[in-house]
Amino acid sequence: MSEGFSPVVLAKLVLWVGAVVAATLLLRRSRASGRVRIVFLVAGILLFGFLFGLLARGGLDPNPVFSLRQLLRLVFSSQRSVLVAIRQPATITIAVMLLVLLATVWISNKSICGWGCQFGLLQDLLYRVRLPKWKPPFWLTNSIRLMAFAALVGGLMVTKQDWIGWVDPFQLFRFNFTLAIGSFAVLLLVASLFVYRPWCQLLCPFGFAGWLVEQVSILRPRINWAQCKKCQLCVNACPTQAMADFYAKKKTHADCFACGACIKACRRKDALDWKGK
Repeated sequence: MSEGFSPVVLAKLVLWVGAVVAATLLLRRSRASGRVRIVFLVAGILLFGFLFGLLARGGLDPNPVFSLRQLLRLVFSSQRSVLVAIRQPATITIAVMLLVLLATVWISNKSICGWGCQFGLLQDLLYRVRLPKWKPPFWLTNSIRLMAFAALVGGLMVTKQDWIGWVDPFQLFRFNFTLAIGSFAVLLLVASLFVYRPWCQLLCPFGFAGWLVEQVSILRPRINWAQCKKCQLCVNACPTQAMADFYAKKKTHADCFACGACIKACRRKDALDWKGK
C-alpha cells in the first residue's frame, strides 16, 4: 500500500462509493424521500464524520476537501520540484483518492457531496430547521468560491501557506479545536440554518472542482418536456439555483448536491427523473 494510505482511508473510500451508489439508486427510483434523507444525513454525520474522525486521528483525514488540499500542498509546498513532488508515493495516493471522488461527481453529479461529505451533511441537516431561508445568487457564491480557491492555490505557491488549515471546519469531527477553528465552524453552522450549505457554496475547494466536473455529469435531474406542465415546483424546491438553470436549459448550471428535492416536489410521473441523456 502506498505511503500514508491506511486501511481507515481505504475503508472510508469504499463506503463513500457505496453511499454514492445507494443515493443514485434512490434518486433513479424516485425514493429519496425526506425521511430517507434524514436517515442518510444523521447516519453519514455519525459514520463518515465522528467515527472516522476518531479512527483517523493522527493520520490522513479522509474528506473530499482534504484530498484536494493535500494534493495541492504536496505539489506546491514541497521543497522539491513540482515534477519530483508529483512522482512521490504520497502524492500518487492522494491523487487516486481525489480522482475517485471526482469520478463519482462525473457519474452521478455531486452525490458524494450530498450523501457522503460529513460537513456537508451536517450543514444540510441544520438547513432543515424551520427558519427563514435565503437563496443567494449563483454568480455571487461562485465568485466568492473562485476567489477562495485562488487564494488557496496562490498561498501555497507563494508563501506555502494553506488558509483552510487555520480554520478547517472538518476538525470538528476530530474534536481538534483552536479558537479560530471553533469560531469559524460555529459561524458556518449558524449560517447553515438560513443558507443551504454555505461552506460548500462559498468556500469549498472541492466544491469548486466538483462544480466544474458536474457540468458534464452523466446522471443528473432531467426534465421530460413532453410530460412537464411547467408548474416549476421543482425550481422552488431546489435549495440552490441548479434546477432553475436546468429548467432554463442553460449550458452551465449552479451546484446540484443531488438532494432529490426537485424529484420529490414533482407531481407528474415521469416529468422529472435522475438519469442520463
